[in-house]
Formats: sequence, C-alpha cells, structure tokens
Amino acid sequence: MFSKYEVYSTTQSLYCYPDTNVLRNHLHITEYAELKAAEEEITALKQYALLQSPIRGRFTKTHLCRIHRFLFSDIYSFAGHLRREQIAKADTWFYPPTMIDQELQKICGLIQQEHYWNKAADDVFIDRLAFVMAELNIIHPFREGNGRSIREFIRELALHNGIVLNWGNVDREAVLRTAIDSVDDYTALIPLLERCIE
Repeated sequence: MFSKYEVYSTTQSLYCYPDTNVLRNHLHITEYAELKAAEEEITALKQYALLQSPIRGRFTKTHLCRIHRFLFSDIYSFAGHLRREQIAKADTWFYPPTMIDQELQKICGLIQQEHYWNKAADDVFIDRLAFVMAELNIIHPFREGNGRSIREFIRELALHNGIVLNWGNVDREAVLRTAIDSVDDYTALIPLLERCIE
C-alpha cells in the first residue's frame, strides 16, 4: 500500500511522515500495518456506499477526482488531488506529475466522444473500456488509491453504458497481475472485465 511505490526524488517523499514510507494521514497513524487496516476498512465502507449511490459526473478528470476524494478524504489530505511526485512500482514508471493533467484530459476527451461508445457491440465496448482502464492505470494520477478509484470510475462508466460490472467476481491478485500486464498490452484487461460482467 505505501512501500509498494518507489519515490524517485532526492528528498523525503512530501506525502510521508519524516524518515518513513508511511503516508501522512488524518488518523495520525504512523505504523504501516495499522494504517493499512484502517484504510481498507474505511474505503470498503465507502465503496459499498458508491454501489448504492454512484458519484454523478460526465467521466471527466473532475469526476475521477471526486471519486478519489469520496473514497479517501477521511484518511488523506491529498484526496481528490493529482499526484505531485514521481512514483513507480517495480519496473513500471508512471507518468511524471508534469504530464498527468494533459494525459487525463486526453483520455477523458476520448470518453466524451459519443461515437466511441454508441452502438458498440459488447465485445467492442469491453475492448474500449479495457483501453481506458489501462491508460488511467499508467497515468496513475494519485499518490495512493489509484486502483480503487479507477475501478469505480470504470464501473460507473460501464453502468452508464448499460453494463453492470462486479469487481467482486475477481480476486485482488488477479486484478494486480492484470494491471501490470496491461502496461504492455491493454487487451490483458479484457478477460478480467468479461469475468466482472453480470
């Protein structure tokens, strides 16, 4: 959750407590395991609430930020704000902070194009959804909570287009492995998304 990101900077991460890799938080928790447990408990309740009442929006950058803010505002002050430092996971470097806004605008601009979604057969729709999800993943707009925010954004986008996705149909490890694979080939996400369709 916290140490999974490597921060490429000559100084301490601006998001973490001094001399630690634990994110500063509203709960004032400084132990990794304790914060991880609290975060998972809080966001699970928030995710359930979104199943009942999704965040309304037009699938813009603002919409994605509102989802992130809803999920994480009880924990982090950066909830809903774009990341301001370079991060990576293993060999995967995410977009640098200077490119996040323009890349989000680009992919959200694609989503706004009606012809991109209208009258698409289900397999074409899932292909396009996989592409959008893979792009959002490599952009990785937030310092923490990208996967949960992106999955909710994708779930709401599918629902808006008449397809119900249930992320509970796939396990966490499968989602993580597939997200890694999608960096090189977005179509890796297609079977995962297909398993989530209800």
